[in-house]
Amino acid sequence: MKWPHRLNIVIPGRIKFSFIKEGVEFYQQRLRHYLDFQVRERKLPGKIVPQPEKVKTLEAECLLSSIPERAPVIALDERGREFTSKALAEELRRLFESQRESFFLIGGPYGLAEKVLSRAQMRLSLSRLTLGHEIALLVLCEQLYRSVTILSGEPYHK
Repeated sequence: MKWPHRLNIVIPGRIKFSFIKEGVEFYQQRLRHYLDFQVRERKLPGKIVPQPEKVKTLEAECLLSSIPERAPVIALDERGREFTSKALAEELRRLFESQRESFFLIGGPYGLAEKVLSRAQMRLSLSRLTLGHEIALLVLCEQLYRSVTILSGEPYHK
């Protein structure tokens, strides 16, 4: 089944690790069979200084400037809701049926600024474990692929 939905993941900066980039591309190709899917790497303005709050503020501006005003936003956050894969698939089904486009936002190494979290309709936690932001991106891509195969009744999810 091809959903008439555009699903975006937006991250600040570029993917640095080649194995993450390869994994993301792997799932990106598979997800595109089910919906319009893209990972947007947003260039950060200016030089990044190692001050967490300043970095989060720069990232927030970068992330929020790349999404339409009324678009649904799901923010990855360690304090967010946790789902089983089947429950996430059902949540995505509702989203796909009610919206034409949605945005998942992933912060950098310091997480997301409160400004981004308050803009989100949902906060999603992928695990109770702390995941590096690039690992979280790869896990999210895999779980999104798993969700669309569940919704399509395909055997990927066992």
